[in-house]
Amino acid sequence: MTILRRRLLQSLPLLSLAAAKPQGTSDAVTTTDLVLNCDTAMGPALSRASDRFHEAAGVRVRVFPTSPGLLLPQLARKVQNDLLFTQDTIMQAATVAGLVAGTPAGPWSIRYVLAARRGVGDAALRGRITVPDRTPAADVDGPSVIRALHLGEQAVLGVLDTAEVAFLLERSEAEAGLLHASELAHHPSLEVVRTVPDAVVPPLAFQVAVTTLARRPNPQAFVDFLLSAVGRAILSAHGLESSA
Repeated sequence: MTILRRRLLQSLPLLSLAAAKPQGTSDAVTTTDLVLNCDTAMGPALSRASDRFHEAAGVRVRVFPTSPGLLLPQLARKVQNDLLFTQDTIMQAATVAGLVAGTPAGPWSIRYVLAARRGVGDAALRGRITVPDRTPAADVDGPSVIRALHLGEQAVLGVLDTAEVAFLLERSEAEAGLLHASELAHHPSLEVVRTVPDAVVPPLAFQVAVTTLARRPNPQAFVDFLLSAVGRAILSAHGLESSA
């Protein structure tokens, strides 16, 4: 299955080294801005939460969406960041590796959905369906999901990740596509036509934690904000369901 490569370089982490100091530095902190790394699907929700936190606290949280498979290697190489918001399996691995300070908070969960352009409806599922192939940039085996749903008789187009799926849907190069529910708020021209049943793919669980690389003041304040009623409402509006 052909994988589109247009977004390959864009899926690599954006490393803001000018605003970061490597672990062990004795230099004084020169900024109160916080750096947060997260799965690419969480970028829009956490950017909105960051805006509200800045309004309330005067501190900016710089959000760097990163392909899930690159989050741990980035932390292991001491690329400076203060906060990590990722899937619980990745968070567990980060905790075992000593990259997380304290106990992660959460969880939140997001479901997979099949989306299409607004107004097309369920008829989109009879056309071309685009899905993430099983790559390090994706967190789901899209073709297997479509097979389990007994769809895709016409064509299944495999791509790098869900950002590529949304791109093709908005350009009408596919009729339906597999996305995280959290991505729909960032693509108002698209709508959910079917939610993927938990029996096919369970919702992904996410947690947030301060990293052991944190060198800026009080990153826990943003964690507390995400756990507040305001923070939970923002994440809920972007498709993240809270267990609390």
